[in-house]
Amino acid sequence: MSREGERNMAALRVFAAVLAVAGLTGVSTAQGKDPVSEKAAVYMTYQSDADEVGDKPFKSPSDIDAALETLGAYNADQLTRGWISYSALVASQDPDFRANVRDIEAFYGRDRVIGSFASGGGYARSLKGGDDAVGTAIAVTDEDLARLYSNAAIVKEQGYSLQGYGWAKSRIRNGGQRADAVKLLQGKGQSADNLILAALVTPAGAVPLSETNAAGVTTAVVAASDVATAVKLPTFLTGGFTGGKKKVKFGKEPVANQIASVAALRILGADAVEDAKLSRVMLEPSVQSCMKMQNLQLQGCVAGVGQEFEVPHCISQHALSEIADCLGAVYK
Repeated sequence: MSREGERNMAALRVFAAVLAVAGLTGVSTAQGKDPVSEKAAVYMTYQSDADEVGDKPFKSPSDIDAALETLGAYNADQLTRGWISYSALVASQDPDFRANVRDIEAFYGRDRVIGSFASGGGYARSLKGGDDAVGTAIAVTDEDLARLYSNAAIVKEQGYSLQGYGWAKSRIRNGGQRADAVKLLQGKGQSADNLILAALVTPAGAVPLSETNAAGVTTAVVAASDVATAVKLPTFLTGGFTGGKKKVKFGKEPVANQIASVAALRILGADAVEDAKLSRVMLEPSVQSCMKMQNLQLQGCVAGVGQEFEVPHCISQHALSEIADCLGAVYK
């Protein structure tokens, strides 16, 4: 193996360790399949990409195009499923909720309980610990959204500052083509970062944790340059999460119900659910609709702007801050 490959493997092991300590690594199954983690990896990659775009100055039209192609490629379906799944990973760590999901399974039988959870109704959330589990997951989202809004502000400010550069004031004559390119990218969707995906789906227990603890592993991850340059970890995994819970906004109970349902399925092993059913319970309609509107708004914005320095505004507004608004609407 090359030296670079060895560094990447070392980074992956450290990253997998911090995920295992947080309880987010994949559930060990006969098939080795963890569909909830696989979907969550896409949302985590979106957060990482948002940080990278916010960190990199725009020095040419190609830099702006790269940011647009990166963040503009995430479509409504995958972001909705990714966020619901990521929230479910957090919710599934609540000890009371986990215990009661297991108790219900023992009482009624695995197949019957999984079928009830897969319906996506309020049953899972009604269990003891269900509300608290979802409340913690939404609190994690609140901390994550602060980063999205911060990156959106940075990107927008760059657009204003670029007005002093000749290349940034050049007229855009292919706005329609760029919008079509964004639409095509959205149709394909964005892939999860391989490092995040590999670490998330590592079966629990595959990483030795006997001499580690959450604080120690988190410190190791933050200090590991290979990891730091490869991915930007969510606040929940870097010690920045301050804890607490958020209440679901009135009228948004269906979102909370689906987070709890996916969390319960993840506890029992979501690989036991038919792909079509699992896909439906991950795709909450109100969040999906809000995200779809931002996909369309981004296309329209890119098609309508006249100068290069205006494109960062499109990215900031419709690929960052208003995506955050869609998620924040669940509790604000």
